[in-house]
Parts: sequence; structure tokens; C-alpha cells
Amino acid sequence: MSDPLATLLEELEAARNLEGDEIENLQRTVALHALDAAHRYFAAIGVEDRLRAPFLHLMGAIQDIEHRRTNPMLSPGPFHEADSQHRTRQLDTAEFVMASYAVTLMSEQPKVSTDKALEEMAAAIGTDKKTLREFRKNLGRGRATEAAMRELGEWRVVRRNYKEMPVTDFVAIMKDKAKRLHLQKG
Repeated sequence: MSDPLATLLEELEAARNLEGDEIENLQRTVALHALDAAHRYFAAIGVEDRLRAPFLHLMGAIQDIEHRRTNPMLSPGPFHEADSQHRTRQLDTAEFVMASYAVTLMSEQPKVSTDKALEEMAAAIGTDKKTLREFRKNLGRGRATEAAMRELGEWRVVRRNYKEMPVTDFVAIMKDKAKRLHLQKG
């Protein structure tokens, strides 16, 4: 009998490594495979059906979308006029906040201009320098969403926890995370 955790990790890695032009929506397919792996893991370790049910419902909703059927579970939430300015996906926000904070850290180093740091991090997240500069400016002036401000605060805490780590090493980790986030975007 195989180790359920090892099996889960293998299946998650296999899901992450899916690729191919024949897959209509790679991001959704990867998520579906990962959810299925997690559901099977929980079943293998004895988690009751009733506690695993949300995974089944979410997988069913994703499959409905794959087959062009609507599913209320994945329909947009209620529209609020105040939210109309902030239509950015959460993953995009996390990515832009991380890149913005990396620019700040990089530009505080000798011989690294803000412009060079912006260019480097914009490339890492797959955007242009101007867009990242504007986002960073809004973040710095407190004109970003609550989620973005919260994310920035979390990055500051992480940096404080690893203050002995050289900035170049810390930023290298951030760039690696940016690449992984970029792969998850659809």
C-alpha cells in the first residue's frame, strides 16, 4: 500500500506539469486535477464523505463550466457600485503587490535604480514597467484595495522575519514565486 501523502504530492506535481495546446483552459484543468488529488487524499486518510463534500461540489462546478453549463457556485458575486473600480483578480493583486515590494527592496540597494528594479520585476510577472509603476504608486499612496494593502503588510512581516537574509537572496525568492504565480494565471 502506498503512502497517501506521497501519492498526493506526486499527483499535485503531475497536475502542475500538465501542458498542451489541446487543453482548452490549462489553468482550470490543473486546478481540477489538483482538487481531485486533494479529495482522493482526504478519502485515503479516512476523512468522512460529508467533510469532503465541498471538494466534490467545487469539482462538479468546474466540470460544469468546462462543459459550458452555468453553475451558481462559480458565478460572480453581487455587484456593488463601490467595487466597480477594483476588478483585479486576487492572484493578479498578490503578484503585483509582491513585485512592487520587491522593487522597493531592490531600489534601496546601492547601484540599483527604481527604473531598473521596475523593469526587472515587470518582466518577472509578465507586465510592462509603466503598469507596475502605476500600481506601485497607488499602493504607496494608500489608493489600493484593502486586499492589496493587507498583502503588502504580510510581505513586510515576512521580510522582518528574514531580515538577516541578503536582499538579493530575498528578491530572488520573490522572483521565483512570481514565475510560479505567472504559470498559474489563465
